[in-house]
Amino acid sequence: MIRIGIKITPLAMLAAGAAMLALPQYGMAAERVTANVTCKETKTKFVFDCQIMLMGRKSHKPVQDAKISIKADMPAMPMAHNVRPVTAMATGRPGLYHARLHLEMYGEWALKLAVTGPTRDIVVKKHRFGTVKAGGGMHKGRDGKKMMEHKRN
Repeated sequence: MIRIGIKITPLAMLAAGAAMLALPQYGMAAERVTANVTCKETKTKFVFDCQIMLMGRKSHKPVQDAKISIKADMPAMPMAHNVRPVTAMATGRPGLYHARLHLEMYGEWALKLAVTGPTRDIVVKKHRFGTVKAGGGMHKGRDGKKMMEHKRN
């Protein structure tokens, strides 16, 4: 049997601990993030240009160099829609990102923002998309108001 001895000095332990504290995933947690999401419909029906302002929850400082993957789902119809995740791109303004969403219908959607980069977090934002016009594929709420419209193929 071969025995390998490794001697760890107190200085090496201190250096290793300091290195771990410098990395957010091992030491003190990085600040959680929040996002403000605004979306405007493009000329194409059910396609929206969205601006995401990503900032620290406590500091309110813009979060730069993040990678944001956005998944859209309808809370009222879980797993009924197959909307592919999109990646938000930095705009050049600190903390501001842009993404184009291709949805399948108007209504309330939950946007799940998976953030990686300088910090890792998941932010869920509910957003009501579109204006509803008369026509087929319409759903009405209990109060009789039009709530959502389906995409016609």
